[in-house]
Amino acid sequence: MQVPADDPSPDVDCSPSSTRWSRFLARALWLRDLVLGKHPVILWSINAGLLLLLAAWIVWDARFTATWDQLEYEIGLTPDSSKLDEFASTFLLQWKIYLLGGILAISVLSLGLMTFGLTMGARGHRALSSWMVVLSLACCWLGLATGWDEMIWVGKRLRIDAHVAAFQPISDSLRKDWPTADGDNQQLGPFMAYPAGKPKTLILLTTPDITQHGLTFSSVEKADEGGIRFQLSGKERGVWLEWHPRGQAPASFVGGLLEPHFLKRTVSLGDGWYLARYEQSAMAS
Repeated sequence: MQVPADDPSPDVDCSPSSTRWSRFLARALWLRDLVLGKHPVILWSINAGLLLLLAAWIVWDARFTATWDQLEYEIGLTPDSSKLDEFASTFLLQWKIYLLGGILAISVLSLGLMTFGLTMGARGHRALSSWMVVLSLACCWLGLATGWDEMIWVGKRLRIDAHVAAFQPISDSLRKDWPTADGDNQQLGPFMAYPAGKPKTLILLTTPDITQHGLTFSSVEKADEGGIRFQLSGKERGVWLEWHPRGQAPASFVGGLLEPHFLKRTVSLGDGWYLARYEQSAMAS
């Protein structure tokens, strides 16, 4: 009796449920490749480009902090409106707020897609090079998030350093002839001097002509050691441009309005000029 030969062909499950699952899987893979692509180079380029764009923006835009504060307020991250810029309603700043929000949204989305692709993407997404690029970009974004205040400070130094020469004649004039009462100065315009009798602070009543050089200041302080401090305003508000004689440097002080200023950081600009940032406290008793 002849034994029938075994059928070498495997059993094929042609049930409706198996067919539906195969179609679903095929569509999922097609959608994955449509969104992520076969290789993540496009996502890399988008994310890296936005990273460089944002870094350059932080350094060169004097109003980046105001834009960031307004964005936080707009999306509800902070209810405090005391730090908002008075020009927040202008078209330019509103446009910058939307641009910043768009950059952050696209950056987070692209970084999320790259992370998803490391485990669920096509072969190109799961390569060792992809892991290295994604980790590098993530580290760069982390560095930007933790060091953006330092980048803002570097940007201020670069911008203000280019205009120090415009302050030199004013500083020389005030060192030689410091006002002793309210008055009017050709370089400063009208001002009020505090305290009366032996003033240390000049409060400007108009904007000086130095605005043509791109910087403005609202008051001038005379240091006990002979230094001259300019409190910058406008786009560069929050910092002081100071000249000090040889051997002297910015330090905490109490101004003519009896307001203590505690030195937070300073950097030399050369030739006795410094850029300084202070934390202002309540009026001294």
